[in-house]
Amino acid sequence: MEDRKIGFGPAGPPAGFIQFIVLSVVGILVFVYGISVELIVMKITPATLLMLVALGHLALLGDNFPFAPPGGKWTPEKSRFSAGLGMTVIWAVFTLILLIFMRYVYPRWPVGPLYLWFGVIAFWLTLLYGINWNGWPFKGRLHPWATMGVSFIIIMAISIAVWNGLTNLAGTPFADSPMDHKGPLNVNWLTGYLVWCIAWFFVFNPVFTTQGWPFGKWGHPGAAVGQTILAHILGYIFWSGSLALGMSPTFSFAAVASSIIFWSLVYSWHLQFWGITKYTHSRRAILAIVVVCILCVVWIIILRAVLGPAAEAIAAAKLPADVNILIIYVNLCIVGPALIPHNAFWLRWPLTLPAPPGTTP
Repeated sequence: MEDRKIGFGPAGPPAGFIQFIVLSVVGILVFVYGISVELIVMKITPATLLMLVALGHLALLGDNFPFAPPGGKWTPEKSRFSAGLGMTVIWAVFTLILLIFMRYVYPRWPVGPLYLWFGVIAFWLTLLYGINWNGWPFKGRLHPWATMGVSFIIIMAISIAVWNGLTNLAGTPFADSPMDHKGPLNVNWLTGYLVWCIAWFFVFNPVFTTQGWPFGKWGHPGAAVGQTILAHILGYIFWSGSLALGMSPTFSFAAVASSIIFWSLVYSWHLQFWGITKYTHSRRAILAIVVVCILCVVWIIILRAVLGPAAEAIAAAKLPADVNILIIYVNLCIVGPALIPHNAFWLRWPLTLPAPPGTTP
């Protein structure tokens, strides 16, 4: 007897492609052209970094507890809509608590660029610890939310230490203010570097793109150590190298690196290595890197055309952004954060069920 089909439409990569097209079009229409560019640049983009931190904790470290799998109680007999709605409410509340705490308790910053610079640090650590390190050594030994809680404390403590001990605000409107700790790393340089590091550990991790290659025999956490070192070396080479070549900093990290992050996610999870599944191990890993690079080039060209009018409005308003900042906004603040919970929380409702992340096609 065949298994009952859950959801409508095609299964597998075609369903992921439909999902990607719909969420991309709706996301750009609503969140780029449906609101003011000033709100996008000055408020929404900085605030969404905390939204991403909350999403990473719930999906990666909290295992989507209590409503969605693998940590939640969802079964095929239960409603995907209810599971998705419940997890989305938790995500919204978690994000709101973070925003309120940072605005009114500590460090009491107004919503703006400071949230962006600090948020990238917390986002980097959340993804690195949640994906490459898989919550080691707590995950699987503690309740999902206990793992999430312990991880949150560790991630925030390191983020605050990095912010207070290593960053400076030279060249920003906050230079020489009480918020400027005058550390050795400028926040603009550090932001670009960390986005490039995220790009490379999205390529080299157990779940996306290379699916653990070439560290598969290193065990855990040995593989995580290797992936972390390699990603941060490559991040430095590509970030400092692009600057040395005279490339626009925003094009380097906001357009190129963010697109690598985005397509490593989309091609590996949502499109399930479409077109190369007959290959395995190193051959698939190398082909996946090539495909992701090609997709990035095409995607950047498309977005620069689609986002052109919004970029012109930003220039006219003399806001501190450009078309490349809009690209990272679309990749990591709109479409990416729509695709992830639609798979993880909503189980791709009303389309067919997605494969769990990291599943070998």
